[in-house]
Amino acid sequence: MSSEENKQDRLLGAVRSMAELPDKDKVNIKGKLYAEVHTRVQAFREAFGSDGKIISTVHIADETKVMTETVISVFKNGSWQQIANDFAEEFRASGMVNKTSAVENCLTSSIGRALAACGLSGGNYASFEEVDHAINDKAEAPSPKPKKKQIPPVVVMIDGKEWNLEDRMMAIENKISGIDVNVDLDTIEELLEFIYVTIVMFALPPEGTPAKEGDPGTASEWIEQFTQRNRPTLLELYKRGFKDEIKAFHKRLDPLRDMTISEFQSLQKLYYKGDT
Repeated sequence: MSSEENKQDRLLGAVRSMAELPDKDKVNIKGKLYAEVHTRVQAFREAFGSDGKIISTVHIADETKVMTETVISVFKNGSWQQIANDFAEEFRASGMVNKTSAVENCLTSSIGRALAACGLSGGNYASFEEVDHAINDKAEAPSPKPKKKQIPPVVVMIDGKEWNLEDRMMAIENKISGIDVNVDLDTIEELLEFIYVTIVMFALPPEGTPAKEGDPGTASEWIEQFTQRNRPTLLELYKRGFKDEIKAFHKRLDPLRDMTISEFQSLQKLYYKGDT
């Protein structure tokens, strides 16, 4: 018989040995008999000695949980060949053992399961240690945190077209990028009107629109935030000689800050209909 055939016989012999393990050498849990991990390891070592390897890897070990993997290999045809593997997972908040020894506990479970995958289970795939912990100590995996509900962007109708704020801001930026040193007064007035209408329409979102985190609480605050956001543009136009137009723009915003909701809604209706 070749040495490779002998190794195959050794594994089969170990499997038979574990299958024939007397009940007195197992542990009874709720009417089912389980082999302990050390018994499985012993059967493997008796069969393979130094020709067998049990290698465990800790994949996760953070403040919440531990996950390990164990790989079983035998030396065959001049190289190490994997014959089985399995995983285990433990949560640090579950049971007294895991509070201090979660990694060790998890490694024991993955070793027992990997040896069971080789056929060295002794009747039940899980080990005594694994089942005992599951019954007496192991908590359920913590529920995943609910995802934050995504609030859709506010959409308003302006001059017969639907806009959200980011698209409107992009349009403003595109208009700004098209301004050169020879810009005429009509173009500046058109840009300022576009910004003004944007402020009016978004300072008071449509009724029933959910507020997002960081949204201003009042129309006045929103106007202030929006004008600050456009401050570089307005300042650049001011420097280019359009001082009167910028002053008039700011003066035009002042009445908005003190408007009631009904007054604001009446103003918005003008732009819904396109009557500018």
